[in-house]
Amino acid sequence: MDPNIVPLMNLVPLPTGQYRNAGVADYSAVPRWKADENYGIVRMDQQISEKDSIFGRFTKDQSSRTDQYLYLTPQPFRGFQVGGYVLATVSETHVFNPSVLNTFRVGFTRRNDHLFYSYTQGGDQFPNAPGLDPRLSPVKGVPLGLYSVPGVNLSGIGTQPASQGGTAIGPNLSGPAVFVDNTFDYDDSVMINKGRHSIALGGNFKRYQMNHLNEPWVYGGTFTWDSIENFLTNNPRNTTQLLGSTTPGSQKADVYRGWRQSYGAVYIQDDFKARSNLTVNLGLRWEGIRSPREVNGKLAVLKDIYRDKNFVLLSKNDPFFGINDGFKGFSPRVGFAWTPLPDQKTVLRSGFGIFKEMPLAYIWQLALEAPPYSKRYTVNRPQLKFPFPFADPDSLTSTGEPLMLPLQVTTPYTLQWTLSLERQIGQTLVVKANYVGTRGVNLFAIYNPNQKPTIIRDGRQFTPPNAQVPNPNYTSFRYVAPISNQIYNALQLVVERRSRAGLAFNASYTWARNIDNGGGAGIKGAEQIAGAASFAVYNGKDLSSERGLSSLHVKHNFILGYSYELPFGPGRHWGNQSTGPVKYVLGGWAINGTNTIRSGLPINIQMTPRQSGCVAQSCPERPDLRPGGNNNPVLDHWTPERYFDPSNFVLQPTGYFGNVGRNTLMRPGQVNVNLSFTKENRLAEGKNLEFRAELFNFPNHPNFGAPANSVFRDADGNLDPNVGRITSTATPMRQIQFGLKLVF
Repeated sequence: MDPNIVPLMNLVPLPTGQYRNAGVADYSAVPRWKADENYGIVRMDQQISEKDSIFGRFTKDQSSRTDQYLYLTPQPFRGFQVGGYVLATVSETHVFNPSVLNTFRVGFTRRNDHLFYSYTQGGDQFPNAPGLDPRLSPVKGVPLGLYSVPGVNLSGIGTQPASQGGTAIGPNLSGPAVFVDNTFDYDDSVMINKGRHSIALGGNFKRYQMNHLNEPWVYGGTFTWDSIENFLTNNPRNTTQLLGSTTPGSQKADVYRGWRQSYGAVYIQDDFKARSNLTVNLGLRWEGIRSPREVNGKLAVLKDIYRDKNFVLLSKNDPFFGINDGFKGFSPRVGFAWTPLPDQKTVLRSGFGIFKEMPLAYIWQLALEAPPYSKRYTVNRPQLKFPFPFADPDSLTSTGEPLMLPLQVTTPYTLQWTLSLERQIGQTLVVKANYVGTRGVNLFAIYNPNQKPTIIRDGRQFTPPNAQVPNPNYTSFRYVAPISNQIYNALQLVVERRSRAGLAFNASYTWARNIDNGGGAGIKGAEQIAGAASFAVYNGKDLSSERGLSSLHVKHNFILGYSYELPFGPGRHWGNQSTGPVKYVLGGWAINGTNTIRSGLPINIQMTPRQSGCVAQSCPERPDLRPGGNNNPVLDHWTPERYFDPSNFVLQPTGYFGNVGRNTLMRPGQVNVNLSFTKENRLAEGKNLEFRAELFNFPNHPNFGAPANSVFRDADGNLDPNVGRITSTATPMRQIQFGLKLVF
């Protein structure tokens, strides 16, 4: 063993489970976390005059949570999340006359979230972490142990929920982070009822203030090894760090940003009763948003991503990017509701509209990774060892992978349409059949425009061995751009029973298909589903090869919600006049439940070796499908030890992109039963004590997570020893909570 690996090896606990092979054995643990929450709300309603009324509400929520993030280490590392929000709104409603009503509303929202880590020893926190080897702090100017040790990924050696196909030691790379966001909201709406017209019109203005300290990769970054042999001999595959050059004597990145953005909209809609049984809906909305600004001017852009080396600094008044809207801001909507039969119990509805997906912070907030404030570096073997003595960040010119956006962004939008048939049966039962369709255009995804040029060889995309990246100043870019499209079609069947004899339920079944070519509406939607991430485009030269099931695709989804008041006690069928034990023990009970059965989400089949010549760090390399093979080879009688058959895949020749499609493997489905039991206890006139017992995942059913989806661990085609294993659950096991509520 290389002596410099000893500090990392000391973080690894001894195995508790089965020996696998090649020095790999299982270690299992049950991480525990503690959460506290305090929630309060104050509401005020005041009738000022016959025509004016005021409504006000103030809500405050404060919570904290402690996670044993680094449960794969024997050391007491902890992750802390402290968060909360404040919501305040005041509205004034004025009645001009019986046909005209105006409501003006002012709102304020504050989100205050903190995520950080600490190393503790003997119950005390040490900023300089006594007991940890100094070699665990490879970044100059970053105190060891203040937040974490470096992340260590052992690709193909084990697995964990957040990284299918590799053991990870170290923190969640989403932090440390601080988010203090303020939103100011002004809204005015007018309702006009005149003759056969019901008109709604108004406007809305929002001002966003987002103050972020987002430090992924800042405190030690990550090191990745692709075999146990390379780990022991200190031969890492790569390391990723976020460094900066604006603080003298330090390589720490400057990742504090104060974002500002404004949004405005106006709308009008007319619900026109064309006939006694036909209502037509016509609407038009205009909305626009300004490009974000950074209040301290800490922004930089690369004008020409294919040629330039140096980023251009922006001032605090410069827009980050331009926004183009192909519809000039307008979004029309149209629909109708028709009752064709005389009994008025059958309704046919349909609608169509254009809906904008505004480029808000979820798209661009990670674009702080731009020199000179911060630069994301990836250093590869053979020159790499642990710890790696990073030089002056400005001298590392060919290894950066900044996250960027285009200088001009096209506003994403969706076309949405529905067709619904509804029938009332008797007094309480309603059945519905709905068709829902959505077409997403210009949705955001991540790709690398600095990809090596490809040619067509043997009818396939091929990267020549002598190909060079277009811009030699950078290895790759994480380019967040509106290049993705999406199509969704669904059939929905609904049976609804309104409350009668104490029983009410709503049962719905959805059969759907969701297809896109990467990403979706942002980089924090489907991409955050463990094991389902496919936001990074594999081959930016051929987007058609990325067309596949969306990471949010759920083919079958059944939901049953119900409530039943037991017929015992006062006000019920039996024991209406009861007193004594019958009243206090048997009376006032109700059962509520939600049952969900759904098919699994899709995930990629991936591998470790870079056969295609892809140079991006987040390159989802895919293999070839064996002739006659199945691209979704889930075993008929699978177990967590072996979920699918990897023999259906082969290693493609060097230079070729794998022909296995995107998101072809379906992970396990989910079954969930949640129950609650409530009991009303009338104490006196106007006073009631409610007891509640809530059981989540009542049958304690394990909903298994995603399998390890990395098939090959090296360029020789050796299988990942962990491929096909499932070592986590997607949902918690049974949880029970009790509560009391006093109403007076």
